[in-house]
Amino acid sequence: MNPLRTSILLAIALLFCVTAQAQIQISLKMDRPLYVAHEPITGTLTIVNRAGRDLVFGDSKGLSWLDFTVTNRQGHLISPVRRHLNERPIVLSKGQTYEHKVTINRYYPMSMIGTYRVKANVTFPQINRVFQSKNLTIQVTDGQPMWSQIVGVPQGYADAGKYREYSLMTFYHGARSKALYFRMRDSDSGVVYTTYPLGDYMSLRPPTQAIDSENRLHVLHMSGPQRYKYTVINIAGDPTEQATYYEKGPDRPRLDTNAYGNVAVVGGITEEEATTPYEQQEFRRLSERPVGLPNF
Repeated sequence: MNPLRTSILLAIALLFCVTAQAQIQISLKMDRPLYVAHEPITGTLTIVNRAGRDLVFGDSKGLSWLDFTVTNRQGHLISPVRRHLNERPIVLSKGQTYEHKVTINRYYPMSMIGTYRVKANVTFPQINRVFQSKNLTIQVTDGQPMWSQIVGVPQGYADAGKYREYSLMTFYHGARSKALYFRMRDSDSGVVYTTYPLGDYMSLRPPTQAIDSENRLHVLHMSGPQRYKYTVINIAGDPTEQATYYEKGPDRPRLDTNAYGNVAVVGGITEEEATTPYEQQEFRRLSERPVGLPNF
């Protein structure tokens, strides 16, 4: 091929790539730079359509329009545990900005403690191009263990007869922000089923926990000044109930277990009671007077 013709084609291709890159802007922002091992590693992918026309992002030849490049501290590629991300197709109108929540470790194993670098890859089939975000660095570490308990899976539930290990741990989200975490694993194999935060944690008072007759875990922990968070977690590791309680003078909320194995919060006041004006708490309306009371 003529050298001049080759140079012209290369210049056109380079110009097309630069133009295309300007037409479609990709960015990835993680929710935090630091995560607890096994918790969801989440972020937001942002796509801006500057092409002047509507664009369609969808699967092409069995491949998803979105995937990621994940490397460990040594620069080695992390292979996905799932081959297909199954992201639904999207249509971007011209000028539209699209934000897409992503969970990186749904597809890439990142439970090992260490540093990872992540970037998003977005395929645009119409022009057979892949657009990439900038590399982001995230750190995966583990929390400080506080408590653990092995329980059996009751009859009537999936995996009945097997054993689970509940555990609580604390973790610093930042220099001053501390959270209480829950983790559940298979007590025999050690496989971790779920890890997630229960909320902000103040170490002034340690959390209390109780297991009811259905082997559900009840956790009450201090989440702020005079404020407590109550969480109920079922045998599958899912939070089924959460509520906020407050101290009322010297009366603090606490967990109570009765003779039948039922667990409840006693003491303190509920969030609804805490936000109800004093007049409504202490005084009733005249229309609420029981019938038959004498008038003075």
